Amino acid sequence: MSVYIETERLKLRDWEEKDLLPFQKMNANRQVRRFFPSILSYRRSELDMQAMKKNLEQDGIGLFAVELKESGEWIGFVGLNYIPANSQYNFPELPFYEIGWRLIPEVWDNGIATEGAKAVLGYATEKGLKDVFSIAAESNAASRRVMEKIGMTLMDTFELPAVSEIHPLRPQVRYHKRLNE
Repeated sequence: MSVYIETERLKLRDWEEKDLLPFQKMNANRQVRRFFPSILSYRRSELDMQAMKKNLEQDGIGLFAVELKESGEWIGFVGLNYIPANSQYNFPELPFYEIGWRLIPEVWDNGIATEGAKAVLGYATEKGLKDVFSIAAESNAASRRVMEKIGMTLMDTFELPAVSEIHPLRPQVRYHKRLNE
């Protein structure tokens, strides 16, 4: 198992088979997924984990499994997701890397997402990335606070094309951070 980043409280590492069930449970949790169009099936979560594992193996950039150093407990993921030019989005900056996180509710509101995200920005700089973006539902105040705490600025707002025009998650925000500044 490779550990890519360590912080005061966290290890950001490769995905392991033991992470699958807690990952599936997290993605089936309505509280965790309230700013996404739906919860994920266990099978979809399994496929997502396989893809995240493969991305990390290819070039060491991706969404890292996060564990608490003190207990070794898996608590979610933080990292960089590559958004290709042929994605659902219509941004002129595509392709780009999006920083993101998803954590179990038991660790919310104690700076874990911010701690992990700051470390990932440092890692992205070491890997030579110039820009990082982040996307969230406009109503997701917690994620927006993390984006601002890690030095990102609001770039624009847009509507998520994958949901209906009246869906409460249709309004989205995009934040940006230029690295090496």
